[in-house]
Amino acid sequence: MKRKAVFFDIDGTLYNPVIGVPDSTIEGIKQLKQNGHLAFISTGRARAMIPQELVDLGFDGVLAACGTYVEYERSVIYNLDLEESICGNVISTLKKHNIFFILEGQDYLYMDDGDDFEGDQFSIKTFKKLFGDKIKPVTGLGLDYRFNKITCKTNEHSNFKEAYKSLEKDFDCICHSAQFIELVPKGFSKVKGIEAILQHLNINIENTYAFGDSLNDIDMLNYVEYGIAMGNSSAEVLKIANYKTDTLENNGIYKGLKQFNLI
Repeated sequence: MKRKAVFFDIDGTLYNPVIGVPDSTIEGIKQLKQNGHLAFISTGRARAMIPQELVDLGFDGVLAACGTYVEYERSVIYNLDLEESICGNVISTLKKHNIFFILEGQDYLYMDDGDDFEGDQFSIKTFKKLFGDKIKPVTGLGLDYRFNKITCKTNEHSNFKEAYKSLEKDFDCICHSAQFIELVPKGFSKVKGIEAILQHLNINIENTYAFGDSLNDIDMLNYVEYGIAMGNSSAEVLKIANYKTDTLENNGIYKGLKQFNLI
């Protein structure tokens, strides 16, 4: 059997905040590795936001921040840090248009206090609890930042449409909702990270699989040979996916790996 490369999104695919990583998923990854295949995390999260205990479940590598960071066996293949001029422009523009933002990097997250995230799953309180030692303030740091992408949260006082006019030459945007938006460096997506891994390991595209549930997974699911949507995926993902499995809570990863004879 040829070695397969399997790519997994985190949030809504491997993990949710209520139940964590299902036991069946942990067992599925274990069996996948025992069968000689490769398992990779492929996430919109920056590397600083990925718990090492998740990686240690048996993943061979991490593709983070929508393809702007790639590592294999704990060695960095590449890491895109945004240029200083781009950093300065995006920070000033988002502030000018009253948009709350988190700058997400390999080692740190940069964010200021505010009430824009309170009351939902992206609350500042939650971020501080999860990533407290990796959070630095934006205000007062000048341009001493190293980050790959940006998460934005808007409210009734924000003007993202106007802000994006100044940013679109450098960033693509993924609008998960009217309030929750990701800014990713132009031309990057999870596909870019997968391409880097396949080239690094000389793996043919016909031996690739991916599991995902969100808008930033669409390119990945379309690119690999077998793109598998979780049962809890957004409507847009379910519409484009050629293959589907059960929800995260109902052992979707384990069932999907079984379906394709990977375990």
